[in-house]
Amino acid sequence: MGNFVSFSISVDEFVPPFLRYLCCNNLEDNLDALTHKIQDLQEMRDDLLRWVSKEEDSRLQMLSEVNQWFSRVGEVESRANRLLEERFLVIGRLSMYGYCSLLSASTYRYSEKVSETLEQVKTLKWERVFEVVSEKAPRMESRPTFYQPVGSREELFKTTWAHLMDEHVGTLGIYGMGGVGKTTLLAQINNKFSELGDDLFVLIYVVVASNEAENIQDEIGSRLGLQWERETKMEKAVEIFNVLKRNRFVLLLDDIGRKVDLAEIGVPYPQRENGCKIVFTSRSREACQRMMVDAEVEVKCLVPNEAWDLFKEIVGEIALASHPDIAELARIVAVKCFGLPLALRVIGNFMSTKRTVQEWRHAIYLLNSNKAEFCGVEDRIIPILKLSYDTLPSEKIKSCFIYCALFPQGFVIRKQDLVKYWVGERLISHEFKGYEIIGYLVRASLLIEDGSGYGVQMHELVREMALWIASVFGTQIEHRFVVLAGVGLKEMPKLKHWSMVKRVSLTSNQLQNITDSPDCSELTTLFLQDNNLKSIVGSFFRSMGSLVVLDLSRNPGLTELPEEVSMLVALRYLSLLGTGIKDLPHGLLNLTQLIHLDLESTPNLGSISLISGLLKLQVLRFYDSAAALDTSLLEELERLKHLGFLTITVREIDVLKAFLGSKLAGCTQGLYLQGLRVSGVSFAATFGALGGLHKLEMVNCDIIESDTYWEAKRRHQDFPSTSSNQITQSSPWFKNLLTVELFSCKGLRDLTWLIFAENLESLSIALSHNLEELISETKAVGVRVEPFQKLQVLRLEYLDALKSIYWSPLSFPRLKKLVIKNCRNLHKLPLNSTSVAIIYDLHMEVEKEWLEEVEWENGAKERFLPVIRTASVSQLHPV
Repeated sequence: MGNFVSFSISVDEFVPPFLRYLCCNNLEDNLDALTHKIQDLQEMRDDLLRWVSKEEDSRLQMLSEVNQWFSRVGEVESRANRLLEERFLVIGRLSMYGYCSLLSASTYRYSEKVSETLEQVKTLKWERVFEVVSEKAPRMESRPTFYQPVGSREELFKTTWAHLMDEHVGTLGIYGMGGVGKTTLLAQINNKFSELGDDLFVLIYVVVASNEAENIQDEIGSRLGLQWERETKMEKAVEIFNVLKRNRFVLLLDDIGRKVDLAEIGVPYPQRENGCKIVFTSRSREACQRMMVDAEVEVKCLVPNEAWDLFKEIVGEIALASHPDIAELARIVAVKCFGLPLALRVIGNFMSTKRTVQEWRHAIYLLNSNKAEFCGVEDRIIPILKLSYDTLPSEKIKSCFIYCALFPQGFVIRKQDLVKYWVGERLISHEFKGYEIIGYLVRASLLIEDGSGYGVQMHELVREMALWIASVFGTQIEHRFVVLAGVGLKEMPKLKHWSMVKRVSLTSNQLQNITDSPDCSELTTLFLQDNNLKSIVGSFFRSMGSLVVLDLSRNPGLTELPEEVSMLVALRYLSLLGTGIKDLPHGLLNLTQLIHLDLESTPNLGSISLISGLLKLQVLRFYDSAAALDTSLLEELERLKHLGFLTITVREIDVLKAFLGSKLAGCTQGLYLQGLRVSGVSFAATFGALGGLHKLEMVNCDIIESDTYWEAKRRHQDFPSTSSNQITQSSPWFKNLLTVELFSCKGLRDLTWLIFAENLESLSIALSHNLEELISETKAVGVRVEPFQKLQVLRLEYLDALKSIYWSPLSFPRLKKLVIKNCRNLHKLPLNSTSVAIIYDLHMEVEKEWLEEVEWENGAKERFLPVIRTASVSQLHPV
């Protein structure tokens, strides 16, 4: 002991007695408090990161103050961990001396650091009060191309681009009649700027649904990530101006109808010095003149020879050669399309299946008979397009097509949503038929499929045609369809004859409180999604006895439904997705016809047990909801004989086991697990049996997978070959799994079971600190399947132990987004020069420091560097 004390004296100075007393009395208490407080802070950090990750999946970016909080948490966490690691050494030294008998200066300094760190932890916990964590980021958007440029169209683009590259041209107007190809030309401009890279420009593409300044402000603000509630038009203009004046921007405005006052909106006028550009399209040349553009370009109809070439290409040689007279009849049809590319494509697609002279003559007859009392060429196109509607094979398909006009102009409609609406409206009896109809309408060019394959939209002129038909061929008989979608409404529209309205779409507006009580006895569809709804008066529902579809989704401020919802006795489809609803009203039990109930992403929702009384329910969604499955609810759901589609939330291991053994497992497409602790399981054996599972998300789960399953498979060589058929016929192989999201799953060491999710499209993993490999080479021995062939999105964040994604380069033929953050031990990616075929479709986001140390396969660095976006560790999402 004496030698030990003598050693201490030679190194440290001693601390005065009064400080020694205070330090000894507080040190252990502070260490205990630091242990618990840092755990609390880590949990807060994890919860916040999950929130941010979900927002980023929706193309939002983290606020700088949130990012700074994350950085400070990381610094304090590292400091706290070092102090706690020294705890036993310091306490052991104190006990060896005898508490409070002798204290070295180094121990005193240690105690001071503990106190300081504890205060910093407390401060960070107090500061973590964020009502908003993200904002919409300025981003490039690839707009759909409605047809391939032909003939003079290539020269038109070259001329237009030359204008834009002229330093004296800051504003460019593109004008021409509807359907002539203005939007396609604007899309080419957008794509050309995209190829130049977002380091040069902030690129903003806005489809102008309304020419009101405030509506355009909202669209631009949305692209810039500005968060608005009650700001005035002037306040919005100031915010837009302050953002754009600091950036070199390109603003593309599609389809303006009259003069747009840039100053009123807040857009700085392009100057030669700042290099900014504004391009807009309009049907009117006068709009260009009123805007005083620096240059203008007219998009004209195709000349006869080009129009015939395009029409002939679309119809195809087989149809044209079916009879000697058809070619001449086809020329007559092409002439009646007035050289409009849209009309040529729509009518050409329709006629491509016609093989008899009689069919071609009948088409000419219909084109002539569809002529109405229209003045201009542009107006006459709508009844010409109606030919494609008139000849749709059934009234059912016609009704489904018209339904698509309920959505805002330029809006991408998710196919699965569209099919659900159709089923709810009884337009179709089964979902499979819905997807078949969508495919038919796409092939007929009446709908346009988006790049992902999951959504469709309408060309503006086709939508006008559909609304014209919906209003009884333009006679506007008391607004059978009321479509005021995305036009900036702040209150319900005032209509004289609500009683005659069939369908109403008020989606994507700014409605807050509904106090009206209209007589809507004929109303069957009501769209109120994507507003700012806070309340709905009960009397609003009293005269809606025919309503079958009600969509209130994505109104987070809506916390309750009035009991008068019980008056909706015909309702079949109800969506409360993304609302703040707290309880389901008892009046819901009166909705005996309800077949589809969506309660997903409802963070405040309590019990949903009363839905057991909805005996006709076929679809129930409560994925990522505060309401979770329990044994009682499980039994109630099993008694619903017609339930065939389910997404659920589970938070208890006993409930999960019971669920997996129930008949509900077979119809479950979405599974959200939270807070589960279990060991010795096999993912393949446990979840692979959920044959219909499309989405799996696990949050705060501590699941330790057993290696026994893999060892048994290797011994019996019971792995599928590269034959896709063999995989899909085997069980369990996760053949339908599309999306996997894992947050704070601490027990996971690898995710080798994903090798059999052959259709996986999106994989997001964060805060799983024990995860070392995505696919384990040891476990996967004998597996002859290349993973991730359909993967489009891969996000890896805060994975301290991750060392490998895959042990050799892989092919990622569909990869579009790769994000890697805070994976400090991941030094190599499974990418070589041929891993991704179309490199400019890929978005990569990594840290600058990580990129400097990553190891590349030969040729990979040169290939991927052009599409990588970097940020420093301390500023992952710069504005």
